[in-house]
Amino acid sequence: MSGKIVTVWGGDNSGKSTFAVNLACALSSRDCLVGLISSSLTYGNLQIFFGQSIPPEKGLFHALHEDNPNIGEKFSEYEESKNLFFLSAPTHYTGLLCDTVTLKGVERMITAASLVFDILIIDGAGELANPVSGAGLWMAEKIYTLHKPSIAAQMWYQGIEDFVRELHIAGKQIHILRSPNGEFDEKTYQGMTGLSFAYELPFVKRAGELENVGTPIYLFHDRVCKRYGRVLEQISEEICGGKA
Repeated sequence: MSGKIVTVWGGDNSGKSTFAVNLACALSSRDCLVGLISSSLTYGNLQIFFGQSIPPEKGLFHALHEDNPNIGEKFSEYEESKNLFFLSAPTHYTGLLCDTVTLKGVERMITAASLVFDILIIDGAGELANPVSGAGLWMAEKIYTLHKPSIAAQMWYQGIEDFVRELHIAGKQIHILRSPNGEFDEKTYQGMTGLSFAYELPFVKRAGELENVGTPIYLFHDRVCKRYGRVLEQISEEICGGKA
C-alpha cells in the first residue's frame, strides 16, 4: 500500500521550503516514516536546512535516472531523526543533468518513493515548468499553498489560476498565510485574492539564522518557534488523521 503524497507550493519567498522541512520534522516525530523531495534541479537546498551534505552516490538525479527498486537508498537520512529521509540535488553542482529530467521519470520516482514512506512530501517550485513540482501537484492528495502577503504574491496567485484550473487541483489546495510581520496588510491581501486561510504561520525572526546553522525551526524551542511548531502539529494531525 502506498503512502500519502503531500505537496508544498508557493511563489518566491513564500517560505515553502522552510515549511516543507519543518512539516517533515513534525510528521517524523509522530512515528511516521517520512520522505521529503526537493524540486530544485540546480541547487541542493534541503541539505542546507538539515546541515548535511549529500554524498555522490545519493541524490535526486540518481533517483530519477536509475530504475532502482531500492529507491530509498538514494535518499539521505536526517541525522537527528531515524524516521526522516530527504532527496535533493547533489551538494556539488550538476546542472547539466537538468535537461534530461522527464515527467515520466519523475512520476516513476514519486510512485516508487510513495511505496517506501508513510508520507511523501514534495517541496514544489513557484515556476510552472518544473517537472518534479508539476508531477507532485497532480499526484498529491493535499497541496499546502503558502502565501506571504505582497503584491508579488498576489501576482503569482493570479498567474497560476489557469494552471490550477487545467490541472483540476483547486479542491486539493489548503492555503496557509505566512505572517508578513507588518510589511503588508493581511486583510488587504485577503481582499485582493479572495482567499480564506486554514492556518497562519507566525513570523520567525531568526529563521534565516537557524537555516544557516542547519537547525529546523521545529527543533528549536524558543517561544516563537514553539508557536510555529504548534501550527505544524495541527497540520500533521490533519495529514495523519489524528494518529499520534
